[in-house]
Amino acid sequence: MTQCFLTLTAFLLFSASNLTGTWTGEMKDTEGGSAGAYLQLTQEGARITGSTGASKEHSWPIKNAIYANDHLTFTATSTDPESGAQSKWIFDLKVDGDRMTGTGEGSRDEHSWKLDVTLTRQK
Repeated sequence: MTQCFLTLTAFLLFSASNLTGTWTGEMKDTEGGSAGAYLQLTQEGARITGSTGASKEHSWPIKNAIYANDHLTFTATSTDPESGAQSKWIFDLKVDGDRMTGTGEGSRDEHSWKLDVTLTRQK
């Protein structure tokens, strides 16, 4: 009976915290500008892979993804389609069911940006 309970508990914890899916929303900068936000995730146990960007067509692979204490953190490197310039990004998102909110911080050369990010899992 105890083993059955532990197996069920482990299954429910994994199911409740599985981040697999397509998440979309909005990114807002400190100057009032906004853009679309896209995050596609696949979670297999503790391993999380996927891509992020403004849209599915303009997204880049995520790296170093860690999900702990209801926070998802990861990095990404985006490439400007016109200039080819690359920006480094660090994301820290709080997960609350089918919603994530948090920040994205980007940098390129001597420039940096901070964005507020809001995402909802698509059903």
